[in-house]
Amino acid sequence: MKRSDRIIKKIVSWAVAALYHRVEVRQAPGLTETGPQLANASHFGGFTDPLLLIYTMDRVPRFVARDVIWRFIGAKQVMNWVGAIPIHKPEDGGRSSNDTMFASTYDALHDDQLVTIFPEGITVDDPSIAHIKTGSARIALGARAAGVQGIKLLSAGIHYENKAALRSEVFIDIGWEMDLDEEVRKRVEPGDAEDASNRELVRGLTDEMEVRLRKAAPDFADWQTARSLSSAANVALRGFGKDEREVGHGDRERLATLLDEATSEEMIAVTDAMEVYQADLDAMGFTDEMLMSGLNTASRFIAYIVRTFIIGLILVPFALMGVIAFAIPMAIVWLIGRLKVDDAVMATIKPLGALFVFLVAWGFWMWRGWGAGDFQGIAAVLLLLPVGLYAVIAFAERGILLAHAIRGFRRSRSLSDVYGQILVHRQAVVEAVASAA
Repeated sequence: MKRSDRIIKKIVSWAVAALYHRVEVRQAPGLTETGPQLANASHFGGFTDPLLLIYTMDRVPRFVARDVIWRFIGAKQVMNWVGAIPIHKPEDGGRSSNDTMFASTYDALHDDQLVTIFPEGITVDDPSIAHIKTGSARIALGARAAGVQGIKLLSAGIHYENKAALRSEVFIDIGWEMDLDEEVRKRVEPGDAEDASNRELVRGLTDEMEVRLRKAAPDFADWQTARSLSSAANVALRGFGKDEREVGHGDRERLATLLDEATSEEMIAVTDAMEVYQADLDAMGFTDEMLMSGLNTASRFIAYIVRTFIIGLILVPFALMGVIAFAIPMAIVWLIGRLKVDDAVMATIKPLGALFVFLVAWGFWMWRGWGAGDFQGIAAVLLLLPVGLYAVIAFAERGILLAHAIRGFRRSRSLSDVYGQILVHRQAVVEAVASAA
């Protein structure tokens, strides 16, 4: 990679580490490393989608983005720095054509670069992608007609645990590769045009792209189905007792997708069983992870409390330092989270707002550090502030888990018969999932 791309990758990796608890990726080694590639990506998270794709892919992609973004203060410089390519939409106003956009994407592919487009054209709040537009197919075919050889088409699906929340999990599935030359040979009769003027070819290629993007991205009928199947997958994948493990969001989403492809009768069996089991958990104040890790027994519960309490004591002074240093930014982020906006909008403004206010706070404390002790003061700030911020996050996450565990244990101590029944209901979920998958 170029030096500028390495810098972009490093900055983005810091931002992603601050915004997300965990990022999981399924991508063949070196898949996005070389050659002319056009990637279609799902667009559920607004600003965070390109951020995650830069973090995930083997090189910095050239994003095709709406030209209206360039009109915001500072956005023009950032978009030009990452090599984004503006596309004009009539609803954004103006009379610009997209000839420059097509030429820029052709040049990028000719230079063996990775171009990434969000073919839905909008950020969606549904648990499935919208129908994709033909622009991606026309770019690929136009570049091929302009002499670019060996173009590969990819799909990138982004699965958010909660796109409107900070410190949640995300799974990115990149693959479903297509060879453009092979697709053209399959779809074009001898003598017919092999470029974007062939409407049947454009439509057929777009349809195949959509099929593959739906395989990579979330594609559920509604949010209730998505949540129920994801929860059931989480239950089925988690072990018991000494074999318990944290279930990754990627594993959970992949199994939920398999369940979504089952027959309607099998899906109903899964969702009904999960509804009964979830009602049991809610009544006891437990989560499935708590139940399966043995927190319902006194010895395991006490060990958990002692371990969490000791870690909490160690974190207290650092967490207090982090709260003092970042009290105002944290309050601003909390206020942003209270805004009544769609999740797709929140997925953009909350991470952007968090990054901005925390960077401003960081700059303020570096300035104070310089005034207090020149380079030694700045060094102290650079050393202590990350520790304080991490301590605040860790202390809050552990505190929430501990509070839930105490409440659940208090409710379940005298309900041994209920505990036996809840295990029966849990086993029903596991068996329904096994049958459907």
